[in-house]
Amino acid sequence: MAAESDDPEMVGERLDQMLGPEYISYRKGPGGQRFAYMEGHELISMMNATFGWHRWTSKAMSFDTDYAEVGNGGKWSAGVAATVRLSVQVKGSAKEVFHEDIGYGTMDNAPSRGQAMEKCRKEAMTDGIKRAARQFGNVTGGCLYNKDYLEKIKTVKGPADRIEFNEDALCRKPVNKRKRFLMEQERKQRAMAVRTAPTLQDYMASDDDLDDEDMFATIPDSEELSL
Repeated sequence: MAAESDDPEMVGERLDQMLGPEYISYRKGPGGQRFAYMEGHELISMMNATFGWHRWTSKAMSFDTDYAEVGNGGKWSAGVAATVRLSVQVKGSAKEVFHEDIGYGTMDNAPSRGQAMEKCRKEAMTDGIKRAARQFGNVTGGCLYNKDYLEKIKTVKGPADRIEFNEDALCRKPVNKRKRFLMEQERKQRAMAVRTAPTLQDYMASDDDLDDEDMFATIPDSEELSL
């Protein structure tokens, strides 16, 4: 996915794009149905790539507790609704475009009221972000509400890996110079072992270099058996 652009037309084209299958997850619903959704971290990455990490914000406008009750066993159940606003800064001005929607979170059998409310609010906030983001366009989740798209995307194969993973590009915790040196030496040794390990092609190539004289031993005349 390309980086964000300052051109409103390019941003509009990005928003019109449908999501690939690698961005879609599924969960079970009532009646054995499967519901398509976009995970929270996937959506945040998409918003960053589309608008720029510094040009959009999310804000909880309100939290409303639907219910919070304790059962006979002392376990808590709760339900919370959140009104969430997503705002995107318009290039070249102080104006913002925003969309709002309501998310909902539930928790059953929590050991305490605090834990129940914490889980509900986090879930409601994430759900609200997703529902507000879908109003910007297809690429931010809007296409997941298109039934024709959902039928056709089932036939599209996604990549084997859902993320690009490069160990050398990871943001690592600082370590002392000696440990960093030893880690670098170990990494180089692993890379060298992979490059120098013989492959099947190497063995086949070595066989091709042999001629008939190499393959069959020559017996000197003095050692030949005479009848």
